[in-house]
Amino acid sequence: MEDKELQNVSSETTGNIDNNQYIDALNQLKQNSVDRSKYEELKAENKRLLDSIVNGQEIEVVQPKESIQDLRNDLFKPNSGLNNIEYMSKALELRDRLIESGEPDPFIPMGMQYMPTEDDIAKAQKVAAVLQDCLDSAHGDNGVFTAELQRRIIDTKF
Repeated sequence: MEDKELQNVSSETTGNIDNNQYIDALNQLKQNSVDRSKYEELKAENKRLLDSIVNGQEIEVVQPKESIQDLRNDLFKPNSGLNNIEYMSKALELRDRLIESGEPDPFIPMGMQYMPTEDDIAKAQKVAAVLQDCLDSAHGDNGVFTAELQRRIIDTKF
């Protein structure tokens, strides 16, 4: 009788070991495998790169976007060291990214007892357009950007 019990126990443990090894092998495969859609995307990108090299074409390199939180950290940390052109570029990028993600336009005035009007929305868009135009005119030169911005700002002090 003891032999039968030993045989049952030993077959159960070897069955568990085989199952555990099988599960471990599957988990290892999952960790070392790539999603097929990602693989196909990478394969297509490599083909485009190869075609561009063969045909002597230039390719456009897409830079990864900074996260919204990274943009906020850069803009709002004390003594960030950003010059005018860097600050406004990041501010406009943050605005665009917030609007894309469904958040309110940070250029529009908001408050507990204030509802923005159509005029507020139009003015916020005009400010963004002027800033973008100054950035485009400056071609990366901070002095030109500052001069363009000062030229377009109307001082309303009496």
